[in-house]
Amino acid sequence: MEYRDIQEPVLPLLRAAERTLAREIGSRVRLIGELGRRTPVARGKKIRAVLFFLLARLNGARDDGLADLGAAIEMLHLSSLVHDDIVDHSSRRRGRKTPNHHFGDSVSVLWGDFLFITSIRMLTRAGRAEAVSVLAETSRRMIEGQVLEYANNFNYRLDARTYTDIIRRKTASLFEGIAVLAAGPRRRAPAAGVEACRRFGRDFGMIFQVSDDLLDIFSQRSGKGRFQDLKEGKVTLPYIRLIAGGGLGLIRSFDPARPAPLLELCQCLGVRAQSLAVIDRHARRCHEFLRRFPPSPERDSLAGLVDFIRCREY
Repeated sequence: MEYRDIQEPVLPLLRAAERTLAREIGSRVRLIGELGRRTPVARGKKIRAVLFFLLARLNGARDDGLADLGAAIEMLHLSSLVHDDIVDHSSRRRGRKTPNHHFGDSVSVLWGDFLFITSIRMLTRAGRAEAVSVLAETSRRMIEGQVLEYANNFNYRLDARTYTDIIRRKTASLFEGIAVLAAGPRRRAPAAGVEACRRFGRDFGMIFQVSDDLLDIFSQRSGKGRFQDLKEGKVTLPYIRLIAGGGLGLIRSFDPARPAPLLELCQCLGVRAQSLAVIDRHARRCHEFLRRFPPSPERDSLAGLVDFIRCREY
């Protein structure tokens, strides 16, 4: 499925969430307004909101309040991107220059904090105490993952188990939290149903991150510079496979202007295929989960979203 077709069942909710985002990101402080204009709020695929809307609908939720919760989720994600770009010294995001490129790290840290607090404010104002609790724990795990990743920068002996722990915290934890919220209030949702949704979110998040790690090497349409992970010393699954195949010397001497030797070795070792095998293991579990539900446009879109994330080039 094309991504626009995946969005179709929840497009009104997504548009409502985007309007809420645009409204909530504003401030009477002129510099905050300028930061908002320099942050790609209107850009991006809004995958987290789309996943939440589809999964909530699949679990029988009514639309009341879903758009505001989806907007808060996207606001939380946006705050993490701002902070990530500062930590990673990234100058491009979604095809545009980042806030830290325009304004420097100090103001951008405050901007990321502003977005995070705004997401919490949106939830508390709507009386979503349980959502605050879930997303606060999610944020804690995301930060743990980021710190663990930072502690292992340029650690070329990183093993697959530690890598998995990093991305499960850094990326998959947010998708887990989204899935738990989509399962409905715990007083109404059976514990087994909530746990099944949590596992689905975790598997989806693992697909997302390993796919993202592949984009860093193989895609020229990601909106970020290629080989950014390599420049920053992030040892992702493709590089773990490459090192296991004897590519450490090539990694240490890598020249972004001459990527052909690295790409040729990746092809020779089957690095992409090995990484896709890991993705497919999680994708099979996602599809098994979705088959528990009766046919519906939402189920079809969720299955399409899993496949889209698996195969995406941007």
